[in-house]
Formats: sequence, C-alpha cells, structure tokens
Amino acid sequence: MPCPWYKSGMCTSPRLREPSTLVVNPERCLGKHEDYRSCRYFVDVEKQEEKEKSLTRFTQPTPAIAQQLKPYPPIHLLHTKPSSTCPYFKVYEYAGNYLAYCNVLERLLTRSEVKNCEKLWKNCPFYKLGRSCTGE
Repeated sequence: MPCPWYKSGMCTSPRLREPSTLVVNPERCLGKHEDYRSCRYFVDVEKQEEKEKSLTRFTQPTPAIAQQLKPYPPIHLLHTKPSSTCPYFKVYEYAGNYLAYCNVLERLLTRSEVKNCEKLWKNCPFYKLGRSCTGE
C-alpha cells in the first residue's frame, strides 16, 4: 500500500507548504508501510485528522454569541463550568467549553478574573458598582 500522502507522483504531506515532486522517492513512497513511515515528511493520518478536528473548534463559523462577545480562546475559554453566586455573573456555552461574562463590565472575563469572581465576588468593586447602579 503506498504512502497516504503520495498522489499523482507528488508528495502532499501537510509538512510541505505545497505538494511537491522534489521529495518523492518512488521506492519509499510506493513501498511498505515501514518504508514510508521513516520519511521525514510522513505524518500519521489519524494524528493529522485529530489535529484538524481540534483546530476546527476555533476555526468553525462562530455562533451568534461569539460574534457579539468576540472571545479570544487563550484567555477567555474555560474548560470547566464556572460557578459564582454573583448576580452579575453569566456563563455561556461555547465550542464545548464555557465563557464567563460580567454584566457590570459588559465584557467577557478572563480566566484569572473568573477565579476571583467565583471566590471573592462579595468584595468585588464591580459588584458594589452594580448594586449602586440598580439601587439595591
């Protein structure tokens, strides 16, 4: 069975910027599994598919809430559902994870802000500001 990246005399490996004939070695590309696995351009198809799936979480068309809130996953994406009893704290589901939103700030909270909001919300200046604005 030939290398899965060998097509029409070209190497289509994702490690190359574009398909190329320069790296093709017919003995290796059309040889046994052990032969083409030793090629530096070989990428395991299953691992590549898994990588592409994980990337699509961030590249898929964004739901309406994401377009409105514009999350930046490295700082806003939470892997576990946060819980805060602060009345101004809101949680959104997003791409199989969660986003936390502060109604007083009118923006998403970062991971570190969420930790504080979960534990210290009664002393939060934004909680106090929210209460004074609503007349509570």
